[in-house]
Amino acid sequence: PFEPQGYDVVVVGLARSLSYEALARVCLAVRAGARLLATNDDSTYPSTRGLLPGGGALLAAVVTATDTTPEVAGKPHGPMVDLVSERVGPDPVVVGDRDDTDGALARALGARFGLVLTGVTGGEAVPTDPAPDLIAPDLASLVAAALP
Repeated sequence: PFEPQGYDVVVVGLARSLSYEALARVCLAVRAGARLLATNDDSTYPSTRGLLPGGGALLAAVVTATDTTPEVAGKPHGPMVDLVSERVGPDPVVVGDRDDTDGALARALGARFGLVLTGVTGGEAVPTDPAPDLIAPDLASLVAAALP
């Protein structure tokens, strides 16, 4: 049988097949004292079908049901900022399709933000907050524009 007090930490990320029972177990473990760790808090992610619920949407269900504040490891939160700072060094360019995570990570690093319009943010959504330093229709175009 499931023993919720037997868990030190639960990790929430994107789960494409999620059952109510799995969600219930996570919530019971958190309520029993397990640390709530999230891989990211992206509310959506792009697909060929349109924007689909992301790991942040699943995280929101756990947070709502447990009244717990998660620790988020992914961008733009502290653990990712620290890791990128340590490994990349000065003057990075953060490239992404979301201002709320990619742009925020760039600003947390003191880096330039290169927005590509191939994912969550389309051309109709520009300007964004934070404002990008570079905007390109795709990654190849952004790289060409960023290189001297």
